[in-house]
Amino acid sequence: MAKSVTNLSDVAAAAGVSKSTVSRVLNNKLGNGFAVSQEVRQRIIEIASKLRYRPNLMARGLTNQRTRMISVLGGSHALSDMGNIYQTVINSITNVLDNAPGGFDVTVDMSQHIADVSELPAWKIDGVIILARSTRQTIDEITKSNAPYVVINGPCDSSGVSVMPDDIGGTQLAVKHLVELGHTKIAYAGAPSKHLAGHSSLNDRHDTYVKELIAAGLAPIKGHQQPFTSPADFLKSAVYEQKVTAVITYGHMGALNIMQAAHSLGIAIPRELSLIAFCDEYAANIMSPSLTFIDLGSSQMGQAAAEMLLNKIENPEHGKFRNVKIQEKLVFRDTTARPLN
Repeated sequence: MAKSVTNLSDVAAAAGVSKSTVSRVLNNKLGNGFAVSQEVRQRIIEIASKLRYRPNLMARGLTNQRTRMISVLGGSHALSDMGNIYQTVINSITNVLDNAPGGFDVTVDMSQHIADVSELPAWKIDGVIILARSTRQTIDEITKSNAPYVVINGPCDSSGVSVMPDDIGGTQLAVKHLVELGHTKIAYAGAPSKHLAGHSSLNDRHDTYVKELIAAGLAPIKGHQQPFTSPADFLKSAVYEQKVTAVITYGHMGALNIMQAAHSLGIAIPRELSLIAFCDEYAANIMSPSLTFIDLGSSQMGQAAAEMLLNKIENPEHGKFRNVKIQEKLVFRDTTARPLN
C-alpha cells in the first residue's frame, strides 16, 4: 500500500541529498558554515512541493522560538464582492499586528481549497486567524498542534475562540427603524444562492425579520424565504403587486442591485421605497444615494480577533478564552424615509 503522507526521507531521496540538507533548506537555516547551491535549493523546494510534503512546522515553531508570523486563512472571501466586510477585517487585523510590540508579519491565504486539504502554510507561524470557516483538515491540524487561533464571523471548536457580529440584534434594529418610520409592508431580499451555504447569518437575519414583523402585528412579504436573484423581478413583485414601501436586504450588493433596478423602473428611493442593508461603512460610502445600513462592525471584529490572538500567544496558560459578540448598529442616512401614505 502506498504511503499517504510524505516524510523528510522521501524528499531527501528524491532530491539526492541528506535529510539534514532538506531540513535546513525548507526551514531557511542556511549560513553558519552550511551552504547549498541555488540549483540544489530550488530542486529541494520543487520536489517537496510536488510530493506535497507538509512538515509540522507550526508545532515545531510553537515549541521552539517565536516566528512573529500570523497566517490569515479564508482570504478568498475578501474577493467575493466589491467592498465586502472581509476587506475591512483584514485591514484591521494587519493594523493591530503591525503595531503590536515587536510587530508581526501577516500572510493572507487567498486560495480556494477543496474539503480534504489543509490551508496551513508550510512555514512556522505563531497563530492563525480564520475568516468565516476553513477545511476540516485545517482545524484538525491546528487543534493537534495546540496552536492559538481565532475565527471571525464563523464557528470554532472548543480549542479556539470566535468573533461574531450580532445579526439577530442588527435585524431587530432594521425592522424597528422602518416600523417607527411608519412602514407596514416591509420586504426582505435574502442572499444569492452562491452565498456561503449554512452560514449563521442566513437564518439569523431572515428568521429575525419574520419574528419581528409578526411581533409588530405585520405580515412578512411573500418571497422572503427565496434566494435573491433578479432585482427587477423582486421589485415588480414587492412594489407593484404587494405594495411594499420598504426593503431590508441581506447585503450591500443586493442593495446596490435594487437601487439600479429601481432607477430603471422609475421607483424613487427613498420617496417611494425605503432601503436598508447589512454592510460596513466603506461599502455604504461608495453608494449614491447614501445608504442607510446596519453596521456589522467589521473593523471592530478584525481588531478584537487580532487582540485576542495576541493575548492567546502571550498567555497560553490563561485557559479558555471567551467568544466575543460584536454589537451591530443602525446608521441612518438617505435611503430610508417615511412612506408617502
